[in-house]
Amino acid sequence: MLTKVTTIYDYRNIEIPKPFIELQLPDVEAFVDAQCRTLALKHSGQDLPEGAEPALTDEMVQAEELPGVTTVDAYRETLRRDLPLAAASEQSHMILMNYVMPQVVQRSTFEINDEEATRESRRRLEAFEENAKKQGLTLEELGQREFGLPGMDEGAIRQHILYLGRNSFLFRVLAKEYLKQKGQVFDVASYAGYVKDLEGASGMSEDKIRELVPIHIYMEEVPTLVMLDEITAWIEPQLIIPA
Repeated sequence: MLTKVTTIYDYRNIEIPKPFIELQLPDVEAFVDAQCRTLALKHSGQDLPEGAEPALTDEMVQAEELPGVTTVDAYRETLRRDLPLAAASEQSHMILMNYVMPQVVQRSTFEINDEEATRESRRRLEAFEENAKKQGLTLEELGQREFGLPGMDEGAIRQHILYLGRNSFLFRVLAKEYLKQKGQVFDVASYAGYVKDLEGASGMSEDKIRELVPIHIYMEEVPTLVMLDEITAWIEPQLIIPA
């Protein structure tokens, strides 16, 4: 028996806690100053005397080739404008992955093949362990950095990753069925249309798209991304952004 979802909880019935939707922005001018200093260091750090403070110039900004941004003043104004948008995007992602997605899974019902679910959870843990090894970190160090949960020991981090892996697996099953009920089927027949649409939108060749998104990834992962995008579009208008 393959795992399947039997009832899908409507994510629009989930009430997001107010502290999650009240966006907290850093001091805008301090943020802009820090970004300008980082850019100045990027272009002049090797030439600066010890202890010297870098100064951002129009030439440095132009070297970044940002569309329509050619001066320091324009760069600073772009940072001021984009900060709330970037913060809102980051907060929406946090709400989506840490609150709404788990809630949808917990409030839906499934017929679960435990062997299948356990295999998917262990695959997530193995990938995390390999990532830690590549970065030269312990599982504990990477876990605390990734999840922002100081004080978690290795055992707690392993359990947390297994929990996330199980949740992700169940959501993947749920997303495929949710979109199927809406008439969106991700199969061999629809894959050709997906490649053609992406080819037109991206300018990449068909072969390159098939290499980047092979058919098994399209069938297994794309439905999840489509549903996550839909939920994100529902979350974003609820955010309260400071004036």
